[in-house]
Amino acid sequence: MKTKIGPRTLWSLPLLAAALACAPAGGDIPAGEEHAGFGAYTREATYDGANRYSVYVPMPDGVRVSVDYFIPTAGGVEASAPLPTILHYTRYTRARVVQDEDGESRIVSQGGQDPILQHMLHRGYTVAVADARGTGASFGVHNGPFSLEETADSHHIVEWIAAQPWSDGNVGMQGRSYPGMTQYQAATQAPPALKAIFPEMAGPSAYDFVFRGGTYKNEFIDTWGAGTRAADLSTAAAPADEDPDGALRDAAVAEHAANLWAQDLVGAESAAFRDWVHETETARADWNNIATIDDLEAIDASGIAIYHMVGWYDIFTSQQPMLYASLKAAPQKMVIGPWVHGGGGYAGDVHKAEFLRWYDHWLKGIETGVMDEPPVHYYVMEGNHTLPDDPAVELSLDEKRSEDGSTWIATDVWPPEGLATRRFQLAAGGALGDSPGDPGHDEYTVDYSSAVGSFSRWMNGHGARRKDRPGATFFDERSAENGKALTYTTEPMTEATTITGYPVLRLSVTSTHDDGDFFVYLEEVDADGRSHYVTEGALRASYRAVAEAPWNDFGLPFHRGNQDDVEPLPDGPAELLIDLMGTAITIDEGHRLRLTIAGADAANHALYPDPQGVDAPTVTVHRGGENGSWLDVPVDGDQANSR
Repeated sequence: MKTKIGPRTLWSLPLLAAALACAPAGGDIPAGEEHAGFGAYTREATYDGANRYSVYVPMPDGVRVSVDYFIPTAGGVEASAPLPTILHYTRYTRARVVQDEDGESRIVSQGGQDPILQHMLHRGYTVAVADARGTGASFGVHNGPFSLEETADSHHIVEWIAAQPWSDGNVGMQGRSYPGMTQYQAATQAPPALKAIFPEMAGPSAYDFVFRGGTYKNEFIDTWGAGTRAADLSTAAAPADEDPDGALRDAAVAEHAANLWAQDLVGAESAAFRDWVHETETARADWNNIATIDDLEAIDASGIAIYHMVGWYDIFTSQQPMLYASLKAAPQKMVIGPWVHGGGGYAGDVHKAEFLRWYDHWLKGIETGVMDEPPVHYYVMEGNHTLPDDPAVELSLDEKRSEDGSTWIATDVWPPEGLATRRFQLAAGGALGDSPGDPGHDEYTVDYSSAVGSFSRWMNGHGARRKDRPGATFFDERSAENGKALTYTTEPMTEATTITGYPVLRLSVTSTHDDGDFFVYLEEVDADGRSHYVTEGALRASYRAVAEAPWNDFGLPFHRGNQDDVEPLPDGPAELLIDLMGTAITIDEGHRLRLTIAGADAANHALYPDPQGVDAPTVTVHRGGENGSWLDVPVDGDQANSR
């Protein structure tokens, strides 16, 4: 049975609801035609629709995985020749049966609604979308995120696709977040037909996301875990063509009851350590298996080309560039834009141009020029991402500007050359300046109600939007939260200052308690005194030990977090080295930088050391002198100070 997918279908899945529609039909371009540069590549569509088919594909252990595949059509006629294929491998259900207002059932499918997949279908690609085992309509048990079985299945799914008459044997992959990380996982398996991948907003180290510096993102895990559990147990997944009454689908969903749920698995106390292992007779999970950043040799050896798509306001802002910098042999590109996780830049002009250019090169052999230019493009933000007063504003100024490829900066290396460090010293009176001043200290009793704001990049990571303005992904102005924390602020900048890279805070502290969490925020204060979020970092004090990173971490402090590394705070001052997530932003002349130090992020992280938020530590921050606290910020070389 086939389902016709026309060119005017609307996409409604939660993470990409603001995506743009695909281009109209037209003519193709011959290989070798002169190409456009970064963010400008395009060619007219040669197809205007697609037919959807849905099948079960057996894995070597007999588990049947549900796969949709789409063959493009022009005027209702299917493409007769085999075409390269784009695979979307997901645990978010490949297709659902929904009820219209009139009670009629219809299928809402990832391949039929996703504007990037539609964009590729219209330009001569077939598309496949697969439910991971234990999810959607697939049989089997899902043994936690990025399980050994799920990763091994990716090899067999790719090779099955390559053997089909509608595929020419050349396969690429597509997807953001979890379906981005399945691309990295698939690369470790090196299926011969997989020529290239395009992982978007995808974290190669889950530990350094969930337990960044030992702090625990309970809001994300609880919300995402509950959502995926509900999806896995739902019989709304569309059945395969061979299963018209849904009996096979229902039998598959019954098997999902034995899944390992994320909130139970990584919410366990022992999972807070990087050397955690969960092992039973039927399953094994540990942070190394879940990660891919420690599979560098396998990915390099695969020869698979990788285009990493990163967002400055994403949840994996630092991790993806580290993976890029750690790979030595894989053909690579990277783009870092002013985007949040869910929806940021999705199906915009730059995204569509680079996605098509990448796969036209690697799967169709068209000379697009994608490998003839510097491998990294990044966007320097000039505005802010604070919620605007005008409720009609949906995109930030930076998001609008970045749709013009000429506004980006190209570089051969990451981080870019020519950067230096400007050190800001924490000083008396809440000052942040070039001079350390005389030794002193500031006391702060943790306010357990403190948070980054009512909405965060972490919440957006599981698909959330602002409750007070549906659809918006802007952050709160920070002045109210600043009042619950310690703040240090510079004098107005005498010239515009561009920050590019990863700030590091050296915090000298003592505490009334033997442990505690520290959340630090870098903000831009405008001429009206409004404080705008730029980036943040976090560290649990007992996780402060610094080790050598097993990958390229740009020289940032690496907190391994093994169980033996954890040490309580001493009676005297302790040094905490906290790296903040990467950014590229110009602080305007006359604006100020602000560093905010808090002991809780109640909206996103579990409260610590008292989960009930009652027994609050009083922290002393030491400043001034040789052993005071300071913030190092990467800036253009001529804007650095002497240290």
